[in-house]
Amino acid sequence: MYDLHVHSSYSDGDASVEQIVKKAKEVGLKVVAIVDHSIEHRFGLNERKARKRQEEIDKFASKYDIEVLSGIECGIKADGEIVLPKFKFDLVLASIHDFLYAEEYYHRIVECLKYNDFDILAHLHSTMFGSLNGRNLERDLEIIDLLVDRDVALEVNTAHSAPPIDFLELLDMNVKGRVRYSIGSDSHSIKRIGDVSWGFEVARKYLKNGRFVLEL
Repeated sequence: MYDLHVHSSYSDGDASVEQIVKKAKEVGLKVVAIVDHSIEHRFGLNERKARKRQEEIDKFASKYDIEVLSGIECGIKADGEIVLPKFKFDLVLASIHDFLYAEEYYHRIVECLKYNDFDILAHLHSTMFGSLNGRNLERDLEIIDLLVDRDVALEVNTAHSAPPIDFLELLDMNVKGRVRYSIGSDSHSIKRIGDVSWGFEVARKYLKNGRFVLEL
């Protein structure tokens, strides 16, 4: 299995790189992605921290003989922009980290998908960071179309149970497997690393004809 969304102590997680890599190996993961918040977050990853973290990733991936990816999670700001430090990451995630009225929520995501180059749209329609006055079917279909057109993966996030099942049903009915997807625990603690079973169950049911994000 894979867990492509784990936060370390380089942002707001409670585990070091070595602790994450060792735990990932112990629970039988094939690949783990360490994905810390970007520089808009108060504890986020700047260029210096990204370089230092990469040194640890290389060291401990070799020590524990497991593939470890270097990732970053960018908060989607007003007008859909994301902010990245100057560093080459294996995976770039983008996500909403605010409660917003539906119009603003959809606006940010759509603009982000249209004008930014990133890999994964994370925890869409999370109950923790969602729209305040409900969903919009037409805008959901717009997001689905953009995910396919821009070849951006949709994350199945087990911490947030996101996206909700009705969104996945809508996707399954409309794209017939053309979308890429990713699965992540969004773990901020060592005990949840590899907690991705629900994500794989959901993917088998609703994304069975899709392409996993690492299948390039």
